[in-house]
Amino acid sequence: MKRFAVVTLFPDVIDCWLQASVVGRARGRAFDVLYVNPRDFAKDRYRSVDDYMFGGGPGMLMRYDVLKPALDHAKTLVQSPLVLALSAGGKVLNQEMCTVLSSYEGDMVLFCGHYEGMDDRIFDHVDLEVSVGDYVLSGGELGAAVIMETVIRLLPGFVEKSDNVRKESFTNNLLEEPQFTRPREFEGKEVPEVLLSGHHHRIELWKKEQRIKRTLLQRPDLLTSAKLEPMDLQILRRVLTDMEKVKKAIFGEQSS
Repeated sequence: MKRFAVVTLFPDVIDCWLQASVVGRARGRAFDVLYVNPRDFAKDRYRSVDDYMFGGGPGMLMRYDVLKPALDHAKTLVQSPLVLALSAGGKVLNQEMCTVLSSYEGDMVLFCGHYEGMDDRIFDHVDLEVSVGDYVLSGGELGAAVIMETVIRLLPGFVEKSDNVRKESFTNNLLEEPQFTRPREFEGKEVPEVLLSGHHHRIELWKKEQRIKRTLLQRPDLLTSAKLEPMDLQILRRVLTDMEKVKKAIFGEQSS
């Protein structure tokens, strides 16, 4: 069972997320989470964790003399931890990174900054800085929750049918195919006939083609690193040919 030790001023922000749905049901079976609050390591009677920046600047920074003892304590709670810090300058999280993190045999420490950020000296004790996207949040708590869920979903024991996880979007850098449930028809919108045919081979071919087509149309950047099999490449060529025919039909020969 993988254990996460999270250094954060606001553990409730993360914990309410991790108690919900399938992730909450897997807690205690596939993973566990412990929290370390830097405020418990503050030196003054006000339990201050931040201060003004040397050299000036907007906002307040979390203090190194509070963060370092908190990190040291967090590392004692787990085994062979990999220390991650949520950082705007970190490597951007993607499914490939999640797969690598889930395969790490030890546990993890997640470091959540807040306010204007953290004293830069703390990063000397961090193995990897991670960003969850090019936007600004008030702190690292939501990012830590995202990292944990994406890793937890890949752990043994998370779901009974691991195939469900393997076929999700971004696995092999392809988006999922369109999916449908009852009713078969509503307000003129019908489920594709192939999915009702009971012909498993045709259904799998349709799903594969739809995954490639949807990725090509919505996230073509993913295809540059997708691991496509020979049949996938044939489908991709056919989809591109069909798209070119449609383009010429609409815009004429000069569109190419």
